[in-house]
Amino acid sequence: MSQALDLPKGVHIVAQPDLLPAIDAISQQVTCVACAINEPLPVAAIVNASLIVIEVDPASRSSLDRIDRLRNEMPSVPVIAGLAKVDIATSRQLLRRGVSDIVALPFAIDELVTAIADAASQIDNRADTALAPVVAVLKTIGGCGATTVATHLAAQMAQDLGKGHHACVIDLDLQAGDVTSYLGCAPRLTLSDLLDSDGRLDDDLLESVACEGHAQVDVIAAPSEIIPIEAVDFDALARVIAIARRHYDVVVLDLPATLTNWSLSTIYGADLTLLVGTLSIPSLRHAKRQLDFLISMGIPRPAIQVVMNRVESRLFKTIGTGDASDALRHPILASICEESKLLRSAQDQGELVSDIQARSKFAKDIENLASLVADLLPEAS
Repeated sequence: MSQALDLPKGVHIVAQPDLLPAIDAISQQVTCVACAINEPLPVAAIVNASLIVIEVDPASRSSLDRIDRLRNEMPSVPVIAGLAKVDIATSRQLLRRGVSDIVALPFAIDELVTAIADAASQIDNRADTALAPVVAVLKTIGGCGATTVATHLAAQMAQDLGKGHHACVIDLDLQAGDVTSYLGCAPRLTLSDLLDSDGRLDDDLLESVACEGHAQVDVIAAPSEIIPIEAVDFDALARVIAIARRHYDVVVLDLPATLTNWSLSTIYGADLTLLVGTLSIPSLRHAKRQLDFLISMGIPRPAIQVVMNRVESRLFKTIGTGDASDALRHPILASICEESKLLRSAQDQGELVSDIQARSKFAKDIENLASLVADLLPEAS
């Protein structure tokens, strides 16, 4: 238990009295606050805390209210939730409430110490720093144009926020990422340099890796070499996204079509997921499977929005967006028109469509999508 000696000062553990004896081994390094699950938040006892571990009962309204009060009144203090039963839906709910990590109850010393150490490493002077919303873009199949949507959406959202605002696109399509080529930038460093930073990850390192892809859009490039799709450490990726949220005004994640453990966890942590596909039968079939799976894993339907790309304007179409909505049993948030010649011209130049033809139908569809997405996102927290 030498690891306990490295615990930061000011750690407070708030839990029912019968749970506290399990942490006797670190009792000299932390402050234990005995408190029944439905008792009010013991503010006076934790006012000087630098980090709080608190027992949570997700079935108790007052228990969840304690978390909300902690985040509102002590926004710079990391909170770790202790749960008797850890499940995906509850974990997502607590992470959305601003909890830094989750540990199982009764406490296991090794897990608790690790969680405290990880949360403490993120403590900084961020009390007044708003967190940017995160939009995950998930493709139904390769070649459906999801990266095009992600890059244009990021630029449009930053533009809509006004001068001086910036978006970041993190290319998580590890084996086929094309964000940098679409935006005409050639980075020296990539996502791998952030994931492998061994505790050196901070704003300065993020800035050195990010490359400017547009006046208001920076890019964290996909690894330059193909790596196994499951090779991402989600904890490391979560830290990258957390720093990006503090550094930018909007964070857009370009995900691969394949759902992995880390990509699923990334979707849980996003404010909104856009499932981008086309009106082709293969794309719709995959979209239906992805939707069903994500919803079965506890992600609320409103947190997943479908965007149909490359929609032709022909009068007589084999499949329309209404047919797609019926097939998916899910509404279509927006459609993006087919303008392949214009897109190829823009991407060959490493530019956005709006830079070479601002009044195109495609640009207007992106403007509409950005407006709809902004309406669905929570205010920066």
